[in-house]
Amino acid sequence: MQIRPMRVDDIPAVHAIILALGAHHGDLDADVTAETIMRDGIGPHPWIRFLVAEDTDGLQAYAALLPLAKIVDGIRGIDINHMYVAEGLRGRGVGRQLVDTAANVGRALGCTYLFIGKAPDNIVAQDALACGFARWADGGPRFRLSIS
Repeated sequence: MQIRPMRVDDIPAVHAIILALGAHHGDLDADVTAETIMRDGIGPHPWIRFLVAEDTDGLQAYAALLPLAKIVDGIRGIDINHMYVAEGLRGRGVGRQLVDTAANVGRALGCTYLFIGKAPDNIVAQDALACGFARWADGGPRFRLSIS
């Protein structure tokens, strides 16, 4: 399995995986398009850094990394905002490889921590992603304001 940054020619496969993951979680009206993935994931300063896992059968997994910062402490982090591994490859270390690569990306960007969240009912992923992560309860309430 090769883990690498997403390329332009990966976008159709990544788009299909994102839609499938959204549908799996009941998000049937996802607005993500190949164009928004291109806008946000390609270029010299991408908003989202996509990692893909590829074998001889094609793309099998991906992770979407978003920047974080704790301003008062002067530190940076990475949020592994999305991560998906094809069903037949789960439990074989592909997720761990994505996490390890995300950590390397973070270190190269001067980050000192990673965050990842999982659906409360996804016990398998919570166990598998114990790869050194500690449960984090310091989030507090969050609020959203639409500006569009």
